[in-house]
Amino acid sequence: MSADRPRYVITVLARDRTAIIADVTGSLYELDANLDALSQTVVWGWFTMIVCASYPPGTTADQIRETVEQSCDCTATVLPFGDDTPIAPSSPVAGEPLVATVVGEDRPGIVCRLTRCLADRGINIDDVWNEVHEGRFVVIFRLTVPRSIDTKALRYELRQAAEPLGVHITLQHQDIFTATNSLSVHTPRPKGRTP
Repeated sequence: MSADRPRYVITVLARDRTAIIADVTGSLYELDANLDALSQTVVWGWFTMIVCASYPPGTTADQIRETVEQSCDCTATVLPFGDDTPIAPSSPVAGEPLVATVVGEDRPGIVCRLTRCLADRGINIDDVWNEVHEGRFVVIFRLTVPRSIDTKALRYELRQAAEPLGVHITLQHQDIFTATNSLSVHTPRPKGRTP
């Protein structure tokens, strides 16, 4: 797409229902938007989405917001992407991609204490997923850890922070986490055939 097209970031919040993504992207298509990135999730029945897109010159944030909100019963926020922001997704810090998995009994303060521990060490949280089911607490942090930080020391510090919270934390490289948590699909062979 042309470099002179302004880019905006749109967030959408709505009660979950079918066809929200179709409605929102349809409204953006009406504005001749080109989608650069989209992420969506549902938390406790609330649909949330963030979209990065470029638009024809002269398209305003208010115009985008009004068009999106008219497409569905939602609240939208639109902000300029910024000319100096790289298109490629990246962490604000350089380092190793690690994943921290936290499991334990649910109680207040777990996320607050652990994220403060990470922030104090200059570690960026790129993504987080959290769920509580029948009193069992699980949170997965995808992190970018500066190369200057010793991973063994960090693992020890996180365990020390987790212990008084009554949770267990595991820290591993993202590649290992992905390899050990991916599902493989096997197609059964027809009977009577040998490999």
